[in-house]
Amino acid sequence: MRVRFPIACLCVLLGAGAAAAGLLRGLEGARPPVAAEGEAPWLPPAGAVRPLFLGYHALAADLFWIRTVQYFGAHIQTDRRYPHLYRLVDLTTSLDPHFVDAYQLGGLFLSLGRAYPEAIAIYRKGIEHNPDRWELPYDLGRMYILDLGDIPAALEWFERANALPGRAHYVPRLVARLRARTGLIEAALEMWERMRETTDNEWVRETATKEIEKLQKKLRAG
Repeated sequence: MRVRFPIACLCVLLGAGAAAAGLLRGLEGARPPVAAEGEAPWLPPAGAVRPLFLGYHALAADLFWIRTVQYFGAHIQTDRRYPHLYRLVDLTTSLDPHFVDAYQLGGLFLSLGRAYPEAIAIYRKGIEHNPDRWELPYDLGRMYILDLGDIPAALEWFERANALPGRAHYVPRLVARLRARTGLIEAALEMWERMRETTDNEWVRETATKEIEKLQKKLRAG
């Protein structure tokens, strides 16, 4: 998790957070009653939350992102169902549209939960707000090929990533493989290996390791 605020701001932030928490409790009490069995965690719209943090929208995004990671972590260890994950990621990225980590991991969490339309929506939202970041079209392309098996869509997004400044050295190689429709297992293996190398998230690392083992077995089987 990134640290984006100097220590000198801590007292101001704590005060703003406390005030926001009180106001949120007031808003919570004002919402219409919902049947208990169908009740979802209440998530206010970003427009209602932003004024409460006195301009510290990045702080608000960090706080909701912590809640998002906790929510995903709790459910991946139990029922592996994430009905409110999209709302959490969408709120976080609405509070801070330039929070690239939240788009990347949020989209990945949604794809791990097989919520592919929601994952696509988050990635495309991130691309819209961060058009110069190669990571987001790359991640969307990776999802298209690894999860959906859609090579033309994956190639489209990898090519967009390849055209952006600062793109990783392995992106052109992936583009070439997809254009030639050759070495697709090797390409998938490399994508999972890159994910495992770059993530600091335990669940992502474990998932990548399992997928790498499956692909290695396919290669050995010939």
